Amino acid sequence: MKKITVFVFILAVAFANAQKDDNTSDKLTFVKGTQFINLNLSLNSSTSDLDAQTQTQESKNFGFSINPSYAYAISDDFFLGIGLGYTTNSRENDLNGVMDSEVSTNSFSVFPYVRYYKGVGKKLAFFVQGETQYTRSKSEVNNTNARTTNTFFFGVRPGLVLMLNKNLGLETSIGALGYTTSNLEDEANNSEVDFNSFNFSLNSTNLLFGLSYYF
Repeated sequence: MKKITVFVFILAVAFANAQKDDNTSDKLTFVKGTQFINLNLSLNSSTSDLDAQTQTQESKNFGFSINPSYAYAISDDFFLGIGLGYTTNSRENDLNGVMDSEVSTNSFSVFPYVRYYKGVGKKLAFFVQGETQYTRSKSEVNNTNARTTNTFFFGVRPGLVLMLNKNLGLETSIGALGYTTSNLEDEANNSEVDFNSFNFSLNSTNLLFGLSYYF
């Protein structure tokens, strides 16, 4: 919810700047040959407690992700790019002060993409990004019972960029519309399961913030 509130605030500021810019100059345009490097970072940490008459449970969660990418404009406002990603998550459950279980997940991804910008002010532009993403994740419970998941995503993400100066842009995107297919292999019981879904998501897990350097 906090992420969505921040997104709405940025959107409001961006529109205010676009309104002012409309009266003074042309729309933001990225000419052919422009390049940019983008970096998205996220960090989350939480703790929950449950006190009962006979036991006390505590759960600690920690997650971190980093997603660098590079893109090149093959024509005005139209970019081809590629990105890499790494995500790690861990959850530790304690029972009466003693560790009961620990779940850890590490994921690596690669995502080639295309992106088209539409300027709406001197410093603001909306964009639509079409991408194909492959992610390989491995989860373990107490360092055993490994589960490996291979996931493909095909879809689009809308977003906007607000240029802070000539080269530096504040970027955000929310939501994803697309098709996801996954294959899960569970070593504990030697099983394999396939998942397929087509959905449109606006939840906070698909809300991304980052900085881009254009040159």
